[in-house]
Amino acid sequence: MSVFLEEHGANDGLVAFQRVSLSSGHNESWLQEKLYQHASLIPMVEMFGQGEAFLPLCREFPLRHGASNVFLDLLGVSPTGRLVLIECKLWRNPGARREVIAQLFEYASLMSGLTYSDLEAKLKQARGLPGENPMFKAVSAAHPDIDEASFVDSVNASLRSGDFLLAIAGDGIRSDLHALRNLLANQGGLLARLALLEIRLFGDASGRTLLVPNVPVQTELVKREVFISGRREHPAEQVERPVPERGEDPIASNEPRTAAPASSEARAKNREFWEYFISVARFDHPDQTAPRLGGNNYVRLSLPGPVNGLVAYRVADGRVGLFVNFIGPEGRELMHELLEDQDGLEGELALPVRFNFGDTAAGSDKVVGSMAVEYTPKEGVDKEKEQMVWLLWNTNVFVNVMRPRLAAVTV
Repeated sequence: MSVFLEEHGANDGLVAFQRVSLSSGHNESWLQEKLYQHASLIPMVEMFGQGEAFLPLCREFPLRHGASNVFLDLLGVSPTGRLVLIECKLWRNPGARREVIAQLFEYASLMSGLTYSDLEAKLKQARGLPGENPMFKAVSAAHPDIDEASFVDSVNASLRSGDFLLAIAGDGIRSDLHALRNLLANQGGLLARLALLEIRLFGDASGRTLLVPNVPVQTELVKREVFISGRREHPAEQVERPVPERGEDPIASNEPRTAAPASSEARAKNREFWEYFISVARFDHPDQTAPRLGGNNYVRLSLPGPVNGLVAYRVADGRVGLFVNFIGPEGRELMHELLEDQDGLEGELALPVRFNFGDTAAGSDKVVGSMAVEYTPKEGVDKEKEQMVWLLWNTNVFVNVMRPRLAAVTV
C-alpha cells in the first residue's frame, strides 16, 4: 500500500510514501517515545468514544510487583481525571498478543492499589517533578479551566474503582482481531475499556516518515470482578496507634537508646540539630505530615497502619538511623510479609534493612518488633552535616517506600 502527499512549491506534484514495517529499524522504546512526545498520535475519541484528550504523565512508570518493580510503558490522564494506561508491543510473534493483554491488566490491578497521593509521590520520583500537585499543574497548563478539587476527586475515584482507559499500541493489530476480542472477554481484571491502536509507518525517498494512527477495534465496556487483598484505608479512616508503655523489650522499644544521659549542653545541641531538620525536611508524599520533636536526639513522623510511626534518630557514637515499631497481630503479620520481600525492600531503599522480632505473644496494643536502617558517617568528614544530608534524603525515601505498604493493610 502507498500513500501520497501533495506538495505545493517548486516541484509541485505527488510524493509517494511506501508502507514501512515498524518492526524493521524501530523498537518498542521508539514507539513509546513517539507517543509520549506527540500525544496527538493517540486519538482518544476514536479509541474510547469520548471527547477526552490524552495528557502524558510518565514513561516507564514504576509499579510494585512482588519483590521487584515492573514498568508501565505510558501513563497519562484525561482532563476529566481518567487515568490512561498504554502498553507498546511490536507483534513479531502470536504469543505477544496474549502476553501484552495479560500484562496490561496486571498493571491496571497494581495501579488500583494506589491513592492519588501515592501516584503523586511516584511521579515526583520517576520524573523529578517539583512542587505541590504536579499532576494537576501539568493538566491545567493545557486546560486552564479545570477545577483542582474536582480533578483530584476524579483521579481518586478512578484509582479506587479501577476505572481506567487501557490501550495497546503496536504495528500489526489488524490481524486476528476476533481472537483478541475473545481473549479480552475471558480475561479477569478490572472495570475498564481497552482499545487497540495501530501505528502505521510510511516512508518516502527523502527519508521522511508519516505516522498514521489507526483504531481497528474498540472493545465494549465489560464489568469484571476484582479481588484485592485487604482494603485500602482512606486517610480520614486512619487511626492513631496507641503508644507502648515504657519498659518493653529494648529491641522493640519505643525510643532509641543512648549511651548515657546527655548533659544539658548536649541536649540543647541535639534540639538545635533536630529543629533545623524539621524546618528543612520535605516529602514527596503529600499525605506525609511534618516531623515533630520526640525525646532527646530523635524526632517522630506519623505513618498509617499497624505501626507506632517512624523515628529518625542519632546516637552518641555518631550513627543515625530510622526505625518503625510494629504493633499487635497485624503488625506482626506485616513484618513477616516485609521480611519475605526484604530483597525488594532493600532495592527500593538502597539500604540494608534489619528486622528485630520482639514478644510474639504481645497483645493488640504492644510492640511486636521493629524494622530499621542505619548509617555511620565516614571518618574525617563534617559529621553533623553528613548526618543531616543522610537523614533528609533517606527519611523521604523511607516514607515513599513504606506508606503504600502500610496504607494497604487492613487494621
